[in-house]
Amino acid sequence: MTLTTCFKSTIIFCTARLPSFLIAKEIKNQFLRKLLPLLFTSLLFVNLVSPQFLQARQSVGLLSVDVKYPSKGLNWLGLFVQEELSMQLQLADRFSVITPDIMRRWNQRLRDSGQLTSSNISLQNSEISQIKPNRLIQISLQKVLNQLSVTLSISIFGKSKSTLKIQNTHTWNSPDKLIVSLLQSLGEGDKFFSNLTHFPKTYDWDGLKHFYQWRLKQVPVPNTSAWEAHKDELEALLISYPSLASSIQFYRAVMLIIESRVLEPALVPALNSAETEILAAMKQHPDNSEHHTLLSLVHYLRREPLFAKQQANIANQLNPRDGMSLILYGLTIGQTPQAGDAFVRRGLKLYPFVTEPSTDGWQPYHVLIKDLEPWMIPALSEKTQSFEQLMHSGQQDYNARRWKEALQSFEDAAALQPLQPEPHLYLAKLRLVQHDPQSALLLLAKLRKKFPKHPEINLYLGYAHEKLKHLEKAETLYRQVLHLKPEHHKALLRLGAVLIKLGKRHEARSFLESLTRKYPIYSVAWWNLGIVYYQLGELQLAETAWEESLRLEPDNSQIRLRIEQLREESSYIPATL
Repeated sequence: MTLTTCFKSTIIFCTARLPSFLIAKEIKNQFLRKLLPLLFTSLLFVNLVSPQFLQARQSVGLLSVDVKYPSKGLNWLGLFVQEELSMQLQLADRFSVITPDIMRRWNQRLRDSGQLTSSNISLQNSEISQIKPNRLIQISLQKVLNQLSVTLSISIFGKSKSTLKIQNTHTWNSPDKLIVSLLQSLGEGDKFFSNLTHFPKTYDWDGLKHFYQWRLKQVPVPNTSAWEAHKDELEALLISYPSLASSIQFYRAVMLIIESRVLEPALVPALNSAETEILAAMKQHPDNSEHHTLLSLVHYLRREPLFAKQQANIANQLNPRDGMSLILYGLTIGQTPQAGDAFVRRGLKLYPFVTEPSTDGWQPYHVLIKDLEPWMIPALSEKTQSFEQLMHSGQQDYNARRWKEALQSFEDAAALQPLQPEPHLYLAKLRLVQHDPQSALLLLAKLRKKFPKHPEINLYLGYAHEKLKHLEKAETLYRQVLHLKPEHHKALLRLGAVLIKLGKRHEARSFLESLTRKYPIYSVAWWNLGIVYYQLGELQLAETAWEESLRLEPDNSQIRLRIEQLREESSYIPATL
């Protein structure tokens, strides 16, 4: 049976049959396995006369949400917004949504290569274009009190490459109301997303915060005390927040699958328990393709290729951009690996990260690495280091403070494309972090002659001058950055700091007061304003500014300590001799 034929039969099954079997009739797993082949065969004829089910869907992906402010404490919100909007678009049944897991990995690769900080056209010409999306959405948000400022940057791929930017302020109400508001903004700003229907989930903020904070933690090594503690935290969440049961059951299954692979072959009782958790999650959200992909993996590990293939079909019918379901289908389509070669290759184009270590720690699909060796080993042996790959590996080494390896990658990238400023900029940044501002300055000065209007080059050249105590020159360069890009927050904050260092207290005061009025969410701006007030002897205003900085960053012990010291200083009365 071909993949297309299976997909035809699967769509009626998953939209009309599967929920009723799971919810109303509660068919036992063994009976379901016997019944599935008959259903897929009997429904084939119906699908042959129902071509409307085969209409192509538009491909959409949401890159990781950039939480611009506060910089600490709201990463969980970014993860929720990305996953919930992705799910809402998938449920609309008009889009093929690239899964959030895949998009987060692509996001990291693009960020490491410097392509997320440049223009959208650069994004459209980047390596991610190989997955052929119709739309990629970049989201940035800032939270101030009960208001959420959200910017949606939409890159349109295809023949007419273009970009859209949608900016709106949303009220911090319930999670459902926020998602409704975001979907409305998306539909009003881009007709591609018009007439979106919201599918409510009835979540609350407290439960989401604790669940996604758990998700953001590193997954420990299985069968360790840290692993057990991680599992216990998940169990506690289920007790405290039953509305999140489906999501929690999904991650229970993930942990059981990882646990099952500690032994070889996989521990079947753990896989059976994982299947139970996935089926329970499906009762609440039967149209989630990721549930079916994970269930396909369970069947694959239990050496049940027929059922693994069927679940992969369902997952790909619900969401044709699910690369992992294509990989699993390819691994189960025939008697030899070559039989599913085309599907595995297509899946690996969407999900080219199977062999890469995950920043999240242990992950379930990494168990397929050994089975994918026929495809991965030739690719690795024939690997050529492209400009993007060199920038990616260099950024990874840079973040890990492996300076020697990062230096080699950026030098190779610069040699490969000498007219591109990014590798040269990173080479200068390497010198700055290694406390060699003089070398950085020389490199950046040469780079600025070629790219005089590049904001980042001017910024880091200013920073090199600042480190060398050339404060007037640093001030000039920071002002040049702001002339090129008036809302460049790093330049704004560095200029405020330099004005203080120059002793231009009254000018610094005026600048920082204006800055905090315009951008009240910049904690560092409030901190610097407090320093200016303190230097001017206005202790009460200094305390107020630092209190605002602490309110924005409540975990910053440095600010808290300085406020306490200021209060002691203000209340001190010298003893009379």
